[in-house]
This record gives sequence, C-alpha cells and structure tokens, in this order.
Amino acid sequence: MNIQATDSVGNQYSYEENFWTGKKKLFINGQEAQKMSKKTFSVQRADGQSEVVTVKGSFFSGVSVLTSGGEVTLVKNKWYEWILIFLPLVGIVFGVALCGAIGGFLSALFGFIAAFVNASMLRSSVNIAVKIFLCMVVTAVATAIWIGLWYLIASMVLAAVNK
Repeated sequence: MNIQATDSVGNQYSYEENFWTGKKKLFINGQEAQKMSKKTFSVQRADGQSEVVTVKGSFFSGVSVLTSGGEVTLVKNKWYEWILIFLPLVGIVFGVALCGAIGGFLSALFGFIAAFVNASMLRSSVNIAVKIFLCMVVTAVATAIWIGLWYLIASMVLAAVNK
C-alpha cells in the first residue's frame, strides 16, 4: 500500500509497505531512501548531505517519519478507524474457541484479509459514511465466508467419519 503526505516545509513523502512481506520503501521528494535496517533509511538532502530517517509504525497502526527536522505524520488512525480495522479480527476468538483448528485458521485468514481491506478503504478519499458502511459490509462478508467454509468442511469431515 502507498501512503503519501506533505510536511509543513513542502517535502513530499511516499511510503510503501507490502502487506504480505512487510517490506517497506520510503521516497522523499521523489527520491528513494536507501534502506539501512528494518525501520531506518538514508536519504540525500538537497545540500548533498546524507540524512538518516526512521519510519515509525505500520500501514495498520499509522505511519510517522522521524527526520532531523522533527516528526512527520503520514497517516494517523482516528478512534473509529482502530475499531473498523480490528473488528474483523474479533472473529478469530470465536473461530478458535467454537470451531477448532479449521475454524481458527479460516477466521484468521479471512479476518486479516478483511482488516487489510478495511485499512485500505479508510486510507482512501471516499466520504466517511461510505467508508464506515463498506467496512461493516467487508467485515460481515468475511465472517460469513469463513463460517460458511468451516461449515462445509466440518460437514464433509463428519460425513466421511460416519460412513
């Protein structure tokens, strides 16, 4: 996912994070910062000096960049965004507790996919009411899918055992 922001001085930041691998890239004023460690990058400033910047957070929790000039917040979750992002993950508790290993796996898989989709939608420029509605729909659909798949698999296993 790509997050873009501009600080008060006019520097443009672009942050990319791969959902599956966690690999991060940072661009400052169109120039890719060289990765030094998992969260630390080196970038050449306009005056030719090298500056070390640190990325704090993630796509889910919000992203800030710490530079020599201070902290630049690229995205910060509001209270309702926290709820909407992590709401699909509540199903994992029920999947593990009530549906065993298969339900736990399916609920975790579809819960994380729904959380990613919700976070992506919340980062978009759509009207907030539409965002909330779509996040609730995504959560409900993901939950219905994993419950339906679990029921289908459990029924097939029971049918095979009872033969």
